[in-house]
Amino acid sequence: MKKLLSIIGKALLLILMASPVMAQQPATAKNPTKPVVVSPPAEPMSVWFIQPAKTFHQSSVLGNGRLGAMDFGGIDKERIVLNESSVWSGGPYDGNRYDAYKCLPNVRKNLFAGNIGDAETEMQKNFGYAEGIAGWGSRDQFGSYQTLGDLTLQFGTAKSETISEPAFSAYRRDLNLMRGVAHTEFIQNGVRFTRDLVVSKPDEVIALHIKGDKPGSLTFTTTLSRKECATIGTEGGLLKMEGQLPFVKPAGVTAEGVRYLALLGVTVKGGKVSVSDSGYSVTGADEATLIVSAGTDLFNKGYVMLAKQRVTNALAKPFAKILSEATADHATLMNRCKITLPQGPNSKLPTPDRVAQAQTTPDPALAALYFQFGRHLMVSGSRPDSQLPTNLQGIWAEEYNTPWRGDFHSNINLQMNYWPAEAANLSDCHMPLMRFIEGVAKEGAKTAKAYYNAPGWMANHTQNPWFETAPSNLGACVGPTCGAWLSQHIATHYAFTLDKEFLKKYYPLMRGASEFCQAILVEDPKTKLLVTAPSNSPENGYSYTDSDGKVKKTSFCIGSTFDLEIIRDLFIRTAEAARILGIDDQFAQSLDASRNRLKPTQVNKEGRIMEWQEDFEETDPHHRHSSHLWGLYPGTAINPQTPELFKGARLSLERRGDASTGWSMAWKANFWARMQDGDHANTLLSMLIGRGAANLFCLHAPFQIDGNFGGCAAVAEMLIQSHEITTDSQPIIRMLPALPTTWATGAIQGLKARGNFTVDMKWKDGKVTDYRIASPQPRMVTIVVNGETKKVQAKKL
Repeated sequence: MKKLLSIIGKALLLILMASPVMAQQPATAKNPTKPVVVSPPAEPMSVWFIQPAKTFHQSSVLGNGRLGAMDFGGIDKERIVLNESSVWSGGPYDGNRYDAYKCLPNVRKNLFAGNIGDAETEMQKNFGYAEGIAGWGSRDQFGSYQTLGDLTLQFGTAKSETISEPAFSAYRRDLNLMRGVAHTEFIQNGVRFTRDLVVSKPDEVIALHIKGDKPGSLTFTTTLSRKECATIGTEGGLLKMEGQLPFVKPAGVTAEGVRYLALLGVTVKGGKVSVSDSGYSVTGADEATLIVSAGTDLFNKGYVMLAKQRVTNALAKPFAKILSEATADHATLMNRCKITLPQGPNSKLPTPDRVAQAQTTPDPALAALYFQFGRHLMVSGSRPDSQLPTNLQGIWAEEYNTPWRGDFHSNINLQMNYWPAEAANLSDCHMPLMRFIEGVAKEGAKTAKAYYNAPGWMANHTQNPWFETAPSNLGACVGPTCGAWLSQHIATHYAFTLDKEFLKKYYPLMRGASEFCQAILVEDPKTKLLVTAPSNSPENGYSYTDSDGKVKKTSFCIGSTFDLEIIRDLFIRTAEAARILGIDDQFAQSLDASRNRLKPTQVNKEGRIMEWQEDFEETDPHHRHSSHLWGLYPGTAINPQTPELFKGARLSLERRGDASTGWSMAWKANFWARMQDGDHANTLLSMLIGRGAANLFCLHAPFQIDGNFGGCAAVAEMLIQSHEITTDSQPIIRMLPALPTTWATGAIQGLKARGNFTVDMKWKDGKVTDYRIASPQPRMVTIVVNGETKKVQAKKL
């Protein structure tokens, strides 16, 4: 009987999973609750909806690495938020205080003497911006990433001949992640309307195609708009929006604010089209194509001519060709990696419904969708030639003062944006960050001199497009190792690609970061070991008893575990790079010597990883940052081969707890994957998704894209790990190191492992049933599969 009930239950589940959605449509007098069948998209890797978006958290998100669009899919009024990644207020200035380093002897003296309050006072007095610089505190000096504006369409259709029909029906809006196209369709007044939106990389335009299935059914007006700094008019038959963004210039600065241009052109099939300063008017058309081109002078002084060429060329092409070329380009990157995980009872539901139930109902296929959404965001926001890396919101924003300026936060957030780049087979999309680090290093050399009188380069935690590296926050964020952490991405890219030419080009940046870190290390009088001072553990604080006997709270410290884990890793990777390239032998030896004198990571009496050199009580034991666990992830020093630290990391994670901000839960999912606890990692992933937006955007809150990329990386980390090494320093590939119970059956194709290996794998009942490891050149590799460690021959890629 139990077996029969089980069979019936499974059959009912399959029926439910296969069923289309019964969408509740607007009520009418004749049929107050008329249900309309809305089937899911054919592509399972789609984010889809059965109603228009009310906020951008429900929008369909597209991009080509420079231009971005968020499609709301409205019925009578359509709104598409437009973005261009260099639309920034602010401008270049030198915020460094060049005599700041002179306070360091007193700061260090007080720190080592236990006079932490005096050290903090000295820092606050001397370690900020130069006089007259507002910096990050000013939206229009440091700058803020801003929206380019809105493309809006107001539709005017003939009135229905019968009042019994609803306002619209059969509505579906879907974002095909694998092709990079947003499709909207619905029926209104007996006409089926369809819209297709792409942000084309080949054409460098945003293209929208609208069609009704009855002749002459399209009547609408459309325009560009912006709330600030915008002049709108016509030129050469195009609608033009242009302006200059504000820059509050410090004394002596001659640079001007960023200038931008957006152009809109419209073509129609059938009907009439006209343009005026208020926008385009389309009447009685069968089809219409809208093309938006945009640019700024931040990186290209010829942006005006280029924008005009692009919109003109695109208007001369059939939309079908724009669409096919754009989707083929997007798919080339997305198809490198494919994933299949089990479907759950919610797999056929619209994405918002799946998100709402993510924490309560197992939905492994939603984790697969989230993984591909993260890859889609990277393909859409960070192409090999992108002018900037992705910021705190990628390249998408509707704001004029984006949260945290929409800047490049380099005490975890910018780095997290690129965690999946290598493993998820988008290595070339990592390159905008590499170029950005080059700019940061140039400015960071000035900051290293100003604040530490040190060679090399460093960065504090907030950067803008002009690569500012001066300290913008003298509280929980000040610290010397953000640049060193950025340098890890150079080493990681090499580890996955084995590209010696790349390593040769970027080795000087690793060397410069190492030179700086060597120079700022000081000997702790108590232990005679090397530490950083001043230091912090982003962005937590601790309670201490000051020299006056009072209990106080601070973030300043000596040699945080965070700092020393990053520096240790930097010295290892830089020395390793020098030896691979056959250069800088003496410098490599000096790094080895310095590394051997670094104070090691410790556990406290409870067995947890210590965040500071003393076992201080955290200001917030459940803080969103877990900086002291950097060595577990994205570092590699804490692993099963260091059992005391590995156990200490688990205890520390248990103390921090699970619930937190979006990106923090993404980081914890990666931590638990490294702990080889797939169920706990999956719990964090489900929380990340379930507490996020309906369109899968990560919510800090507010929206922060780093959690999307962190969650994407976590899925890869649960399926493949390659950070451990053999005795001869070769990577070990672990298959299914942290497989959740609910992911018992599945397949992955095209994941990357260190050593430039590509891994395809199938599994059933939690065991690998088939795998293929390939590399450009056939060679031996150590793998761990189904609990067995062995060497196998990688096949030729």
